[in-house]
Amino acid sequence: MTLPTMLFDTTEHLLIAVHGREPPSDDEWEAYMRTVFDRPATCSKTLVVTAGGGPNAKQRAAINEFVSKNTLTVAICTDALLVRQIGIALSWFNPRVRSFRGNDIAAALRYLDVTGPEAALVHHKVAKMRLEMEGRAPRATR
Repeated sequence: MTLPTMLFDTTEHLLIAVHGREPPSDDEWEAYMRTVFDRPATCSKTLVVTAGGGPNAKQRAAINEFVSKNTLTVAICTDALLVRQIGIALSWFNPRVRSFRGNDIAAALRYLDVTGPEAALVHHKVAKMRLEMEGRAPRATR
């Protein structure tokens, strides 16, 4: 069984992406980008939680093209220096990108102005996706 390198989900206001240590496959990234394009109008914020994996140059180009035409507020939670540097590069195209420590999801959600029950739901979804990526929870059908 191959474990995913990236999982994602949405709430009413937030797109959530969780990465492992490796970059996402092209198939995973294409599925993610379809979700980005098809997200509801109310979903204008993104939370990225990563153990070090992030989009490759081709994948970053696709997201940069999208954010050049669409306003997204993005919080990236990671302790990986390379991903923090990618976040800085992304902020050149979108000044609403901000990085946080890997486990400081609460601060990232405050930055994204996600509170109350939706914040609790996000914490739950992130924890579940992390377990799925480690093979310790059944994989949800997407």
